[in-house]
Amino acid sequence: MAIAIGVGWAATFGAARLTTRPAAFLTAGLLGYALALAPAVWWLTRRPAGEPSGRLRVTAAAVAAAVVLVPAAWAALRPAHPDVPAAPAGTRFWTLPDGSRIAVLRVPARPRATADPVVFLHGGPGVADMDHDAPVLARLADSGRDVWLYDQVGAGRSSRLADPRGYSLERDVADLEQVRRLIGAPRLALIGHSYGATLAATYLARHPERVSRVVFSSPGRLVPEVGDVSGTGMVGRLDPRQRLAVFGTLLRPRAMLTYSLVKADPRAAHALSGDDEMDSRFVTLHRQSAPGLVCPGSPAPPTALRPGFYANQVPLSSTRAAPDIRPALSRVRVPALVLKGGCDYLPWSFAVDYRRSVPGSRLLYFDDSGHQLHLERPDRFVTVVHAFLADSPPPWPTWSGTEPPAGYRGAR
Repeated sequence: MAIAIGVGWAATFGAARLTTRPAAFLTAGLLGYALALAPAVWWLTRRPAGEPSGRLRVTAAAVAAAVVLVPAAWAALRPAHPDVPAAPAGTRFWTLPDGSRIAVLRVPARPRATADPVVFLHGGPGVADMDHDAPVLARLADSGRDVWLYDQVGAGRSSRLADPRGYSLERDVADLEQVRRLIGAPRLALIGHSYGATLAATYLARHPERVSRVVFSSPGRLVPEVGDVSGTGMVGRLDPRQRLAVFGTLLRPRAMLTYSLVKADPRAAHALSGDDEMDSRFVTLHRQSAPGLVCPGSPAPPTALRPGFYANQVPLSSTRAAPDIRPALSRVRVPALVLKGGCDYLPWSFAVDYRRSVPGSRLLYFDDSGHQLHLERPDRFVTVVHAFLADSPPPWPTWSGTEPPAGYRGAR
């Protein structure tokens, strides 16, 4: 039976590489399972000559069918779609050249703009959280800069792509350049959080003349690797009950099938389980794993209201290696600041890689913060970034060592 299940899965994914029609690749999987199991059932239920074996074979066939049909019936169940509250006041929608729409929020400079605008790049990929990010980032408007936030395509209130294969870091870099043009600014001051730091660094390597200064907050891997699973460290920090809830969500038959199909062909996964359904599952998963973002024992931070499942999973499942941007970064001369928390689930080595790769960059250490610095320690975050934007000395000592400070509780 275990072999038959393996054959069924292989048939499903093999067919999904040839067709995106759920009826076709699911039927292929069921046929593969049945054809692999039928001879074994017949052979294992044979009886000596003259003894009837029909009842035993019917029972064995019923058990074999139940092993597949019960999870299949469960897989037909779809989660309810959570209500997403109205967008923050002042949110507008811009249309990009390919027809995608992105949600954008501008906080005007106070009292007036006198320097390059600040653009905040959220994490993930695909985890937009404008509702919680905006109140903190808006305080930077006192620096005489307009502050802009936007939901990357595939996340938050921005549109989803009909073909999920279009989600990628390169796509996000190109979209950021379109955002700069629509803002109408020759240069931007970038603040990238987590994956947003990866995006900011890649944009800096591609367009160094378009960036006046940059902040890398709790930075993700500088050069994404094939099948990058660095985010799994967050789940490892959960207690057994929390971890069980996460695995319970991941291992539900329909969710597990969709996660697996993303690796075979994202279009097949998308045809089976659409954006609304999988974004809803991702909301649940993000809420369950949120305690892993903070220092152990700290309250879980607010979670994103509608992260984008396919915008998150497709880039992470990519089999194409990202080009190494370190040589290009070594030639830029742009002020850069790296912020790292003492309980961050992402490795310390990521932050050191940024500091080494961007000449003249400085690293500031928040000893009592986890991954979401700007939400967990907003006053300190705003004070530090204010000073950096004003080109003032950092209000806290910088860290120059390659090893983390004593008392660091995050990943190495």
